[in-house]
Amino acid sequence: MNDDQNTNYTGRQLFQASRDDFTHAYVKGFMRAMRSWIQRENNDLLPYDEVRKHIPMRGQHYVGLQQIETEKIIGSVSRFNDFDRAFLPRQSHTRGRWESIDRAYFQDVILPPIDVYKVGEAYFVKDGNHRVSVARERGQAYMDAYVVEVDIP
Repeated sequence: MNDDQNTNYTGRQLFQASRDDFTHAYVKGFMRAMRSWIQRENNDLLPYDEVRKHIPMRGQHYVGLQQIETEKIIGSVSRFNDFDRAFLPRQSHTRGRWESIDRAYFQDVILPPIDVYKVGEAYFVKDGNHRVSVARERGQAYMDAYVVEVDIP
């Protein structure tokens, strides 16, 4: 849906537009999964705990509120099965939450910052996976995030 058109929607149109957006993202995710399977490429969102097992940690510290690039968000603490590597939805049970976030974007609602862990130059979502999914699908380049940086050698 074109952002220039989002100011004149009725409730019903807004509901339908967000349903259409989810369906488009879900089908796009399915097509990516099929292409990855055929090409034998990994399309999985990285699980934070698996990454932590393989990277030595010295600790972590709170960095604060920052604008981060959505393209650098590559994993999740707990929702790595619900989204693919591009944060496209993999599960239909995410539809309701995804659509409500999408409607908020249509209505110019300011959503709270996401919570992330930063490991090197990559980010892992602690809270806000659906917001990341919708933002990336809409082409949003940056997001506000509360950042905890993991200290690595």
